[in-house]
Amino acid sequence: MRITFSNLGTIKKTELDLRPLTVIIGPNNSNKTYVAYSLYGLWQAQIETFEAINFSQIVPLKKSAAGLSFKVDAGLLQQMNEHLQAVAASFRDDLSGFFQDSSGKLFSRSRIEVEITQSELDAAIEKAIALHHRDGPVSKRGEEILIGAPPWKGRKGKSDHSDGAVPTTYFAALIIDYAVGILFQQPLLLPAERNAFIMTYKMLANRRYNVLRDAQRSLFGKRRVSKRQLDLLREQGDIRYPKPIEDFLEFLADMELSEGERGDDAAARAPFRALAANIEESIQNKNKTRFRRTALGGREIQIDVRKGLSIDLYNASSSIKQLTPLLLYLRYRAKPNDFLIIDEPEMNLHPESQAKLLEILGILVNLGVHVLLTTHSPYFMSHLNNLAAGDTSNPELLERQAASLYLGDPRAFVPMDKVSAYEMRDNELRSLKDEDYGIRWDTLSDVSSALQQKYFEISETGRAGRGER
Repeated sequence: MRITFSNLGTIKKTELDLRPLTVIIGPNNSNKTYVAYSLYGLWQAQIETFEAINFSQIVPLKKSAAGLSFKVDAGLLQQMNEHLQAVAASFRDDLSGFFQDSSGKLFSRSRIEVEITQSELDAAIEKAIALHHRDGPVSKRGEEILIGAPPWKGRKGKSDHSDGAVPTTYFAALIIDYAVGILFQQPLLLPAERNAFIMTYKMLANRRYNVLRDAQRSLFGKRRVSKRQLDLLREQGDIRYPKPIEDFLEFLADMELSEGERGDDAAARAPFRALAANIEESIQNKNKTRFRRTALGGREIQIDVRKGLSIDLYNASSSIKQLTPLLLYLRYRAKPNDFLIIDEPEMNLHPESQAKLLEILGILVNLGVHVLLTTHSPYFMSHLNNLAAGDTSNPELLERQAASLYLGDPRAFVPMDKVSAYEMRDNELRSLKDEDYGIRWDTLSDVSSALQQKYFEISETGRAGRGER
């Protein structure tokens, strides 16, 4: 999927090819976070719009005695892309409110475009059909999707008819809805500030904060904010976070209120919970993160450091604090076809732990979660090359190659065609993928070489100054 950003911060124009695993490196203040946040908001906008739209406005349906059909062809692709562009344009118009830009000028000329390919649309439709092939008579013949005429009933019994028959138009809409859900996954963003927010989310998520936040967002979004209105809000506390951070705070509050998994939901999340346990075992030195019931019936995060000893989160190490939101996501929220965005996942982690975490994220990709990272870590980039080098076409060989990984799990390997790697340089994204080498990350390695060279220069200057040879 190709995303184009124009006039976003210092970015004039650049393109991003989004893959199941996408990694962006670059110096500080190069607008990596703007890209990550914008993708989060764009995905939300696309999902919300498709939930409300009448799909027949996009998909040309053909009715006959045999049922209903539509074609997955260039015409449908054009209709879909036109709709995606319209939603992106609407989201662009709300960027000031989304980022809470009080000047109203920072994003006034920004533009975001999104375009899917025919192969992506075909694959999404086929997956959607596979998900619902038991709901009714549906088949694919070349470009044409055929849906048999009613009466027939869906698994969930949804129907507009008194006899329980599910109309073909409903089932056609279901296929398109699921296809869009496959193309635009449910997003969650873990911001770089997560260490601080995991400690303060209770204070920030109170009712007064929510009221003030919604009022302020509305005012900034309209770009007609009087000085008096601003002053009144600031008297109550100047609350002005970008929407992804506000949503992250809500996520933390929701996790605290959650009663955990039940039934099929728990079974489906078992692989993700196993990943959380793996993080605790291999990265957190067996320290366990859990919720504990409080005397007043609430819940709070506790860390079990050894048998019989639990500590509060604020007494835990900084690495445990920064990993806690990811553990909560894996235990209570993760599911296939999510879109997880992590800003600087390497924070507070030892280099070996960074490599282990990247392997965890590789496994997450192979469980069906799309992942985007922004990072400054040379260890991430070096190990990313390792994970893309596995022979995923040969399971037996892959098992042997996995012995070289920290976790020894072959699921951590991600084939190169599922990886995008970029460096933000000169205000644009430049691909780091190289046909011969794999992923080149020279900018980060150049810093190490430059530091070594400075040592030699300093030593030479010192010897010359002392008259030594």
